[in-house]
Amino acid sequence: MSPATSQAIDLMFAEIGRALLLIAGGDVEVWQVTGVSFGVSVTAVAAAVALGLPATYLLAAAGPRSTRIGLWAAHGLAALPTVVVGLTLYFMFSASGPLGWTRLLYTRAAMALAQLVLALPMIVAVVLGALHRLPPAARESLATHGVPWTRQMGWLLWEVRSAIVTGTLLAFARAFTELGAALIVGGNIRGATRTLTTFVALEYNRGDDARAIAVGLILLTVALVTNSLMQAVLVER
Repeated sequence: MSPATSQAIDLMFAEIGRALLLIAGGDVEVWQVTGVSFGVSVTAVAAAVALGLPATYLLAAAGPRSTRIGLWAAHGLAALPTVVVGLTLYFMFSASGPLGWTRLLYTRAAMALAQLVLALPMIVAVVLGALHRLPPAARESLATHGVPWTRQMGWLLWEVRSAIVTGTLLAFARAFTELGAALIVGGNIRGATRTLTTFVALEYNRGDDARAIAVGLILLTVALVTNSLMQAVLVER
């Protein structure tokens, strides 16, 4: 191993050590952006679940054609680039845009809305697919016995609860780790709209490798935990 390579490896481990010290030492800004990231993403995913589950049930109940169209649309929207979502919302909420009067641009609410747009298709795609795979007799039996549609929805969604958990975790992973939309509609404002992903980009550009690595390690940990939870749910199915 050449001296230059050895020096580079030593430097890398030194930066990782500094990053771990920042995390363990409770660095204020690192944990502040972590809190903002969790707050915005949890809000967005909760709204996506609240909106997505009834919409998914209605699509499934409307028949096979509506289900196919819903799946096609959900899978298409799930692949939307985050920067496209961010730019669209930016033009809508900018001062000259149709929703400029709301003054939501560069706020956490705008970031949550952007993440909602990203998370909702993930939930619809996973849950609608699971509802589509249920035996048709299940829904027909409930309708025959005169069960109200609200109770039908509750019963059928309970039958696909593992898909709901999986879809929710996928949606959270999509929202929590996105960068483009958060940067465009949030503005990366310190103490207000700065998230883990935008903080990584900022610190990397500044050359503060230790802070960038610290935040990257938090993102990696969240991703691994989310993936482990999804695997646990899939194993139980």
